[in-house]
Amino acid sequence: MKTARRIPLLKKMLTQLGIENERVRLEWVSASEGDRFATIVNEMTEQVRQLGPFSHNGGGENG
Repeated sequence: MKTARRIPLLKKMLTQLGIENERVRLEWVSASEGDRFATIVNEMTEQVRQLGPFSHNGGGENG
């Protein structure tokens, strides 16, 4: 699957840009796994909350 191959590349790019790669996560969840989906969303929300607000003053169009 292309997505599974691209996530490690994206994480590497984020690290090079000074962005925590923990802000990206790929999980496969079926429509019948509502409880699992909720758990994953809550975990990711807490992880990003612990990382704090995204603040990047580097280059790019907006930096």
